[in-house]
Amino acid sequence: MVCLTRLLVILANSAPALSRSSEPRPFGLFINNTIYQPTGRESLTYPRYVELSDGTIIATASMSGHSPAYFPVFESKDGGASWKWVSDIKDTENGWGFPAQPALAELTEAMGGFEPGTILASGNSWSSNGTRIDLYASTDGAKSWEFVSHVAEGGRPNTTNGATPIWEPYLLVYNNSLVCYYSDQRDPKHGQKLAHQVSRDLVNWDPPVDDVAYDEYLARPGMTVVAWVPPIKKWILVHEFPVGNSSSHGVNYPVYYRLANNPLDFRLSEGLPIVINNTTAPNASPYVVWSPVGGPNGTIIVSDADRGPVYTNRVGGDVDKWEEHPTPAGATYSRAIHILRNHPDNLMIFGGETFDEMGLGLLTPFTATVVSLEQTLRG
Repeated sequence: MVCLTRLLVILANSAPALSRSSEPRPFGLFINNTIYQPTGRESLTYPRYVELSDGTIIATASMSGHSPAYFPVFESKDGGASWKWVSDIKDTENGWGFPAQPALAELTEAMGGFEPGTILASGNSWSSNGTRIDLYASTDGAKSWEFVSHVAEGGRPNTTNGATPIWEPYLLVYNNSLVCYYSDQRDPKHGQKLAHQVSRDLVNWDPPVDDVAYDEYLARPGMTVVAWVPPIKKWILVHEFPVGNSSSHGVNYPVYYRLANNPLDFRLSEGLPIVINNTTAPNASPYVVWSPVGGPNGTIIVSDADRGPVYTNRVGGDVDKWEEHPTPAGATYSRAIHILRNHPDNLMIFGGETFDEMGLGLLTPFTATVVSLEQTLRG
């Protein structure tokens, strides 16, 4: 009883970090605030978002349970405290639906006839006939969407080496162009590699360029996410890195990263593992963001799919300086994280179902958790 009493006191003293009221406060801290409660056969995974120039957060996720599948789109104007469903991104070109892997970005400059503020969306449209990464645009704040272009096409969805699909787009507006990163199984020299294509008009796309490709055929780097780290003037790319049936520090999909001066030149950089104290490592579908909180170099923050903690680096990406910090958020397949632009201490963690939970009818809510990065770093 004494131990329990001490625990309750500790929790009470830490409570100011989180919302005490039944309703989350705008731009406050809270745990598992529901964005959307699935019903029927719905299951939400692979959350993605974009924070618009006016601070609005647009979020989506892969949602199973509908045929053809589509990406539901939600909006928050108060830092994730409240959400409303504003639209659906539907496949209007292939007749295959959008079953997986959404991506979002905002145009910060005019491009291809679209004005700054246009929201761009991509995803993997697939069927037994193939996989297609397509680009859509919204000019009315995510209320409606129009098809813009086919980015790339591969074989039907099949993760077996030797198959030829493409996967997992990620969008970046950079240097008067749009970059679409993705995982690519089409090269017979590689079970899978990471590549990107560039467009300056959103319609015509340059040929693919490798970002991460290993000589070992069984290597399958996947799931690119990219962020800018201002203090060191470098870009960081994170990806998962399974190699056959091997494992690293107990995980089968170890997380690696690369630093580069230019987000188009990651192929010239060395791949580095994220390992904490030579004992622990994140596993699968990483996401990366940067915050100015945490010291002169700010903090690089990485999330994975299988665990609640985040992995941080306050020494400019030094491979020996990664730390692990617990959070109250749960594991989610391809969990996304975000630092609010005008609230750099607010670390948002999106939640949903894990890979193993999909299709079990658990109806796990699509959620947003916001914690203090400073308090998280203090442990």
